[in-house]
Amino acid sequence: MKIPVYRFQTDYVTRYSNINPLLLFAQKYEFGAVEATPLRRCYANEIVLIESGKGTLRLRNEDIRLEPGTLVYIPAGSIHRWTADSADPMVHRCVYFDWSFVGRPGFHFQRNYFTGAESAFREELIGALPDLKLRDRAKVNNIPLWVSYFNAFTPPPELLDRQNPWDSLKYNGAFQTFLHHYLAFAMLHGGTDSRITKLLQRISSEPLEACERHLYEWAAELGMGRSRFHDLFKADTGFTPKEYLQQLRLHHAAEDLSCTLLTVTDIAQKYGYSSIHYFSKAFRNVMGMTPTMYRAKHR
Repeated sequence: MKIPVYRFQTDYVTRYSNINPLLLFAQKYEFGAVEATPLRRCYANEIVLIESGKGTLRLRNEDIRLEPGTLVYIPAGSIHRWTADSADPMVHRCVYFDWSFVGRPGFHFQRNYFTGAESAFREELIGALPDLKLRDRAKVNNIPLWVSYFNAFTPPPELLDRQNPWDSLKYNGAFQTFLHHYLAFAMLHGGTDSRITKLLQRISSEPLEACERHLYEWAAELGMGRSRFHDLFKADTGFTPKEYLQQLRLHHAAEDLSCTLLTVTDIAQKYGYSSIHYFSKAFRNVMGMTPTMYRAKHR
């Protein structure tokens, strides 16, 4: 009998049916020396990667020291302030999103989402926060890889004011892939099977070649047979293990395009693509642009 599996699925749907993440906007922001924002609140949830530099975040009456690789989650409605270091000001990769759709008439521009800490604030416009236990901050080691995740859902400036629905779907899909990676780092418990969380953390810290060779061995070490592993992995990430590693391979390729002098042909061969045409098509499906366009934008 498979009643335990059915019960797991029923409980999961009941608990998390209100989670349908929606990307609002994303950007790269470079602070000036000692630049500081006012104390403010945002109607959207925020995840920030410190790409480089240093600074301080004032959040919940605590001063959090920031350094490269810090990932910060700020729930909608939280009072906070950013202050850049005087000698090495930080560079942010920011994404603002709702956990599920929230109707906000008149919120057509990014500035509409922010208000001062003492200004009028309508709590009903921030949307319901899911029952997820998330760390305020986490630390990643492979910063270029995480930058590639942000690049995939950050539209070029010329699209910001004229996105069509298909652009929105493309960028939101890339954001939700990122969110899977982020939750594996930041979730304390309760949202995914703990074994899958451990496995995702290991995937993020190991070389890609090792992941492709040893993924099923690692799953077995955590007590999961092949079939059960596939079911849990798909339920928790939305991807099969093969699809997930394919996404990861393309993000590693994006990292190489940004940070190395390898040719596009060399990168395609490095990641096992039989032709540059096939590589370019797969890359564009995930990153929203060709490898050549990506390199020109992010070098």
